[in-house]
Parts: sequence; C-alpha cells; structure tokens
Amino acid sequence: MSTLANAMDVLKLIARLRRDITVMDVANELGQPKSSASRTLSMMASYGFLERDALTRAYRPGSVIMEASYHFRASRNAASLLEEALLALVAKTGYTGYLNVMDQADSVVIQMRTSTGSGVLQIYTPPGTRAPAYASSIGRAMLARLSDAEVVALIGPRMELRRGNVPRTRKDLLERLAQVRATGWALSRGEYVDNVAGISSAVIDSAHGQVYGIGIALPVADLTDALIARFGVIVRDAACGVGKQVGDPYWLGFDAAAS
Repeated sequence: MSTLANAMDVLKLIARLRRDITVMDVANELGQPKSSASRTLSMMASYGFLERDALTRAYRPGSVIMEASYHFRASRNAASLLEEALLALVAKTGYTGYLNVMDQADSVVIQMRTSTGSGVLQIYTPPGTRAPAYASSIGRAMLARLSDAEVVALIGPRMELRRGNVPRTRKDLLERLAQVRATGWALSRGEYVDNVAGISSAVIDSAHGQVYGIGIALPVADLTDALIARFGVIVRDAACGVGKQVGDPYWLGFDAAAS
C-alpha cells in the first residue's frame, strides 16, 4: 500500500507542478529521502507509469498514464462530468442546481436540476434563460476565468442593472472577480432575480476552452454566514473535482488551504 501511496503522491505532484519532475523535486516536495524518491521514480518508470527524458533526466507521465488519460477523455467530457457533479450538488444541498455557459456577455442556463426533497423552496429558472454575466454568481464565476482586460472588453462601459448587490461599476466588478479567483466561488444576493441568492463556481474544459458555470440558487432569506461558508466550499469542491479531471489549470494549481 505504501508503494501505491507513493506513486499517487508523485502523480499528484506532477499535476500540481505542471512540469516534468526530478528526484530532488520528490524529495523536497514530498519530504522523502533522496534514495526513496529515486527508487519510487525508477519503479514507476519500469512499469510505464513514468518515462524519463534522455537529456534532462526528469520524469513525466508514461505510456500507461497517457493511454488511460486518452481513454478517459474519449469516454468522459467536461459537460458529462459537470452534469454528474450537478446532481450530487443538488442532493447534498437540497437546493436547485444550475449548469451555465457564456454567450458573449450573457450567462445562459443549459441545465437545471431541482431537489426531490420536501420542505425547501425550489428556484425555477429554465434552460435557455439568459442574464448579464456580471449580475449573477454563476456569471461572475465564469467571468473570473477571464483576464481583467478581457472582462472589460466583453462587458463594455455600461452596467445598467441596479438590483440587489449587483456590481455598479467596472472597478467593483473587477474587485469581486479577484475575490472569486482567490476563493474559488462566487456569491450573489437578489440581483437578476429578486430575493434569490446564488453560490457558484466555474470549470474550463482544457480540450476546447469552453467555460462552464455550476452552482445552486436559494432564497436570500435562507442565507446565513455559516450556510454561505459551508455551501461555498461544497460548490467549490464540486467544480474543483471536475476541473482536476479535465486538466483545468486553475483547479490543478488551486490551494484550498490558502483560500
């Protein structure tokens, strides 16, 4: 089991560093003796889990990992993984869940799932519904995956919606997007739809560059600081899990402890 655990740690290290790794990388980053690090890498290479560059002597994913990855990407894409994550998110929170995409400066609903539980008010916004991306948590979660310059060019000079806690200026919007990038999730309170709150995150399909937003909607009256913190982590972790599976650079490098 320790051998498998060491191999898992090595593969996670490659994913986190996003480059070839050396014996010293494993020794320093994973706290292993140099001899143990060298033995682990050599064994993984001998079984095809890693391969070694002839010039740099650094290790990268080998044929076994690449073949498994190709099979996974062929059978599972970001959209299907997010749909599964959405169902799990609805079951865990009890609130309506949404999957959105960006269309120019708008956020557009492509999937909606309601909870089968009783006693919880379900928010109903059907697929095809669109809203200014800056005016919802799921839209801002997706905007946060763009650079500030791209956001400014996309949104333009006018932000006309004045409802709830919607950003009033580009400066306000960019500050909120910086916060989303730091925490991994976005919050809205009664913006595009009165008395409806949202908690959302986003994933980029690295194969196509498509940005997806995933999140939940709930009555503003249900919000408490404790619930916001708990659901923010739940939504973030749902997106993070999918993001790591599809090679989203943001999630591969995300440090939950620092958020």
